[in-house]
Amino acid sequence: MGFKSILLMNKNFFLKFVRVLPLFVILCQSCVGPANRDSSPNFLQRAEVLDKNSKSITIEHSDWGKKIAFRLAQEHASSLGKTAVYKGSSQQYGPDVISTWTLE
Repeated sequence: MGFKSILLMNKNFFLKFVRVLPLFVILCQSCVGPANRDSSPNFLQRAEVLDKNSKSITIEHSDWGKKIAFRLAQEHASSLGKTAVYKGSSQQYGPDVISTWTLE
């Protein structure tokens, strides 16, 4: 392979990459950064209910999924006619934290 053919291959790759890059950016914008309160959980903005009952709710969430966790706690409390009171979180060995709310 000559030098000119290598340059031509790199140019073609670059042109394809430039066409795909804006699409990739648009797709990723919805899941990068802190979640909005009404967002759905995804692979970066995580929030999962671990346990809930009439006295409390425990949710595991990422830092970027904190607003989703607070919304889930409020929705659970509202369904029981109570108010969710945040009691704190405990750091795990992974990227997520476990937060607990009591229902009053």
